[in-house]
Amino acid sequence: MSQPPSPPQNGQYMPNGRPRPGAPSSASGAPSVPSQPRYQDYGNPRAYDTSVRPASGLTAARFAPAQIQRPDQAQPQSAWSTQTRQAQLVSQEATKVPTVSIAVWLSVVILGFLLLAVLGYFFLQFVMTASSNPVWWPATAFLASTSLLVIALIMFLADRWDPQPIPLLIIAVFWGAAIAAGTSYVLNTLNSYLVYIVTGSADAANFAGPVISAPLVEETTKGIGLLLLMILARRYFNGPMDGLIYGSLIGGGFAFTENIIYYTRQLESSGVGGVLFLFLLRGILNIFGHAIYTALTGIIVGFVARKWGTIMGFLVFVPALIPGMLIHGGWNLFSVMGNSWLAIGIMYGTKAIIALIWLISIPVLIWDESRLTRIRLGDYANQGWLTHEEVDMLATWKGRREGKLWATQINARPVMKRFIRESADLASIRQRLLADGANPKVVETERKLLHRLTANRQELLSQAR
Repeated sequence: MSQPPSPPQNGQYMPNGRPRPGAPSSASGAPSVPSQPRYQDYGNPRAYDTSVRPASGLTAARFAPAQIQRPDQAQPQSAWSTQTRQAQLVSQEATKVPTVSIAVWLSVVILGFLLLAVLGYFFLQFVMTASSNPVWWPATAFLASTSLLVIALIMFLADRWDPQPIPLLIIAVFWGAAIAAGTSYVLNTLNSYLVYIVTGSADAANFAGPVISAPLVEETTKGIGLLLLMILARRYFNGPMDGLIYGSLIGGGFAFTENIIYYTRQLESSGVGGVLFLFLLRGILNIFGHAIYTALTGIIVGFVARKWGTIMGFLVFVPALIPGMLIHGGWNLFSVMGNSWLAIGIMYGTKAIIALIWLISIPVLIWDESRLTRIRLGDYANQGWLTHEEVDMLATWKGRREGKLWATQINARPVMKRFIRESADLASIRQRLLADGANPKVVETERKLLHRLTANRQELLSQAR
C-alpha cells in the first residue's frame, strides 16, 4: 500500500501533523493524513467481548475470529475533523430506519390478518353470549388500545439511538396480540378444563389456570416470538436494549388482546362502571405488566447473544423465561388469594417498584448501547477507517446533535443522518463478528457498511468544500 505524503508544515497544520480546527482541507482539495492512524483507548472492550471462547462443544465459535482489515487507501480527513465544535444544541430528529425485505412486510400482513381473526372470534363470542349491546365492544377495544399506545410511545423514545426497522416492531406487536394471545387463550382454557376433570373442583381449576398455567404458557408463547426475532432478524437484535424493545412490544400486544377479553367480560357482568374500574386497575396501575415480563426475557437473551453469540442466545432462552414467569405467577397468586385492601396495596405497591426499575433500566441500557458504539467505532478509528473526532461525533448524543447542526449549515443534514445511522449499524455488526466469529455473510455486510462509511465521509467532505 502506497504511503501518502507527509502534511505540509504551514499555518494550516499543528505541530503533530493534524489540521488545525477550521483550517481548509488543502490547496488541492484532497487533504493528506498521517501514514499511521493514531491509537486511542476507548474504555474496556473486554466488558463487551467474551473472555473465553471454548474450542469445542455447542458453545464453540463456528467461525474464526473476525479481524478488522486496514483500508486499501489512506482515508482523508473528513470535513467534520476540520471544523470547530459548535456547542449550540439542536433537537434530535427521527432518522430513517433500515429497509427490510418483502418477506418481512409479507409477515406483517399475515400476522395482521391473524390478529383480525383472533379479535373477530372474541367479538362474535361476545355478541352471542353477552346481554349488553354489542356496540360497546369497540369502546372496550379503544380502552385496551390506549395502554398499547403508551407502551409503544415509550419504546419509540427508547429506540432513538439505533432505530429498529418499523416492520419488525409491528411484527412484535402483532405476534403478542395474535399468536401469543390466541394460543395462550386456547391452552389456558384447556389446562383449566383438565384440572377440573382430574380434581372435580372448580376452585382448583380457577387457581391452577391463572397461577400455574398462565405464567408458563403465556411467557413461553410470547418468548417464542422474541426468540424468532433474534434468530431470523439477528442483524437487528444486537443486545439487551433490542431485547427490551421487542419484548415490551410483544408484551404490549398481548395485553391489548387480553384486556379486550377482560373488559368485555366486565361489561357483561358489571356494566360501564365496572369496566372503568377494571381499566384503572389493568390499564393504568398495571399497564406495564406483560411488557415487563417479556422484556426481562429479551434483556437476558440479548445480553447473552451480544457477548457470547447467537447459539448461546438460543440456549439461554428457557432460563431467560424464568424471571418473567416468577413475577407473573406471583402477581396472579396475590390476585387470586388477596381479597383485602392491604393485600391489594402490597400488590400494586410492589408492581409500581418493579415498573420503576424497568423504566430506569431503559436509559441505563441506552447509555450502555452508546458506550458500545463508541468502543466498536474506536476499533475502526484505530485501523484508519475513521478519525477519532468522528468517533466522538458519531457515538455521543452531544456529538450527534452538533454534527447535524453543522451539516445543516452546509446543506448536508440527510448525509449526516445517514452517516450516523449506518455507523451505529456498523458498530453492531463488529460486535456480532466478535461474538459469532467471522461468519462470511456478516463479513460481507461489514464490507458493504465500510464502503458506505467511506462514501458518506467523501460526500460530507465534498459538501463542506
